[in-house]
Amino acid sequence: MYSKHSLVTIYCETPLHAGSGQAIAAVDLPIQRERTTGWPTIQASGLKGSFRDAYDKSGGSDIDAIFGTEHSGDQAGAISVGDARILLFPVRSSIAPFLWVTCPAILKKLERDRKIIGKNYEWSTPDVEDDKYLGQSNSQGIIFEDLLLSKSGGVIKEILDTLKSLLPADDFYNSSRLEDYLCIISDKSFSMLVETATEVHARIQLTDKKTSYNLWYQELVPSNTVFYTIISMMDERKSNEKKKADELMKSLKDILCEYIQIGGDETLGRGWSRLIWQEVK
Repeated sequence: MYSKHSLVTIYCETPLHAGSGQAIAAVDLPIQRERTTGWPTIQASGLKGSFRDAYDKSGGSDIDAIFGTEHSGDQAGAISVGDARILLFPVRSSIAPFLWVTCPAILKKLERDRKIIGKNYEWSTPDVEDDKYLGQSNSQGIIFEDLLLSKSGGVIKEILDTLKSLLPADDFYNSSRLEDYLCIISDKSFSMLVETATEVHARIQLTDKKTSYNLWYQELVPSNTVFYTIISMMDERKSNEKKKADELMKSLKDILCEYIQIGGDETLGRGWSRLIWQEVK
């Protein structure tokens, strides 16, 4: 039984490509998306692999206890890694280089995920009309990409405080001024933006004579996107002299205390992310 849990925020320092492996329309290499919502996600299997690789390369001593041995039939790992869910999505706007947007469905899912591991939030998720936004901006209307939304109120303080706690505390992340950068929009508006406001890069392979050999298009989650996942740990799966869940969780957090590379194109600087750990119980 999993006895130790942590909510981990993943702040994308650079664009990230966790590929779906299936071309969609003109995009040869699209990102992973939830089947039901179409929102960006990082599937648990790839995320767990990134965690294991980073832990191993950093000299972690409990790799087999935490992640299990590599050969089938041997010891299983003590860790459980959930899919990374979108929390805040950066969108260029008419009043700032970018604003973070989220929506009621995401906030409700965050509430449900926290209840699973024994933590409740003391706020009610607001409703937002499709042509409105909730935010602290003095502007009565903001253009998000090609979408014009008008203000209908501010963001509940308890929601602001919760989201601030999930972001890096450093001032250069603007987390202390999140109220100036956060907008809650409707689920419909959010779906449209995460569908149309991702990055699509043209990639090309050249021959020795510098002529085009291959051309393809790759989709990326933009930098400053924020995901979160739930990490759970049980005692080591051994019959004797096994390490406890809290010891293994501490080992993982001490090694993966800040930066990690997730997804593909590591040699192009893609996928560098900062981890923010919040132990729940």
